[in-house]
Amino acid sequence: TAEASNIEIIEAKLGKQVKDRMIVEEDSTFAVNSKIFLWLRLAGGVSETITVTWKHGVHSQATTLNIGGTPWRTWASKTLYWPGDWTVTVTDGTGNVLKEISFAVQ
Repeated sequence: TAEASNIEIIEAKLGKQVKDRMIVEEDSTFAVNSKIFLWLRLAGGVSETITVTWKHGVHSQATTLNIGGTPWRTWASKTLYWPGDWTVTVTDGTGNVLKEISFAVQ
């Protein structure tokens, strides 16, 4: 039987960089060839992993992040090569969607 995740996403923000473990220049629109960061603050799920998947059309790239404590801050980044509508999805170890954010690249 599948169990519900005990991971809670308290905050999720997109921005242009992470400085001192906080998101900087929070935004929802980014330039082509720029780098984007998804910053997360989580509770629960110590020693578990989450997967961050960046999607644009048929393209996707996934990164696995470890949760080392509770509360926990972590982030993932991606260079944005294609203009258009994107989504970033955070899932737990069993594939349950914890958060999904849409953003634009122009």
